[in-house]
Amino acid sequence: RTDTIILASFHPEDKNIDFISIPRDTYIHRRGYNQGEQRKINAIYGSHGISGVKKAVSYTLGDVPIHHHIIMDYRGVESIVDSLGGIEVVVPFHMVYKDPTATPPLYINIPEGKQILDGKQSLNFLRYRKGNKGKSGYIDGDLGRIKSQQEFLKSFIDKTLSHKLPIVVKKGFEHIETDIKLLDGINYATKVIGIKTDDFKFQILPGESEYKRINGKLLSYYIPNSLETKNLLETLYKVKKPPKN
Repeated sequence: RTDTIILASFHPEDKNIDFISIPRDTYIHRRGYNQGEQRKINAIYGSHGISGVKKAVSYTLGDVPIHHHIIMDYRGVESIVDSLGGIEVVVPFHMVYKDPTATPPLYINIPEGKQILDGKQSLNFLRYRKGNKGKSGYIDGDLGRIKSQQEFLKSFIDKTLSHKLPIVVKKGFEHIETDIKLLDGINYATKVIGIKTDDFKFQILPGESEYKRINGKLLSYYIPNSLETKNLLETLYKVKKPPKN
């Protein structure tokens, strides 16, 4: 299952980059997939691969075209963060969790407060959802996790922009799967020279959490708000609405 899904949009004319985080529990109906967990967007990769995820994200966002994809595994996150010398974040509370049955086994113990996290700690910070038996989790559930991930990305971007961006991109290509060719990636990087941290904007797919009973099992889903999503995208992409008669 995909742990984190983000749509990134680059506007070369004004050097803005917008991120829309898609909650992993976003509800999506697929014909023939009738189990409750199968109706969450994070389950699509396992059965339909990256092409299925792209179609699902495009559909959820009102058929927005998606030109490229980037898949990063856990090891890549660790390596890239370590190559930058760690990332400074504010950990909102003491994060403690263990799951020896996970792949790979998961052991998280990160104290509260501002600190520089190395690659492994950063991965644990990004993966954390809640403590064992539901203790010490985010008050607002996965939305709280997304907000922490976005704060991490802001700090990551700030650190990246202080380095030579094309070099960071080249390093990143060693740890990702993408349909962007290396030369194209470096070309994109050169187009954002001069970009500032404030030019990166972060959003969460509009919607709200809701419980649904599927085949007798009650599960929590994130239900997108199509009208608010449409308004958000029209604002981001500067779509001019037709005049009223």
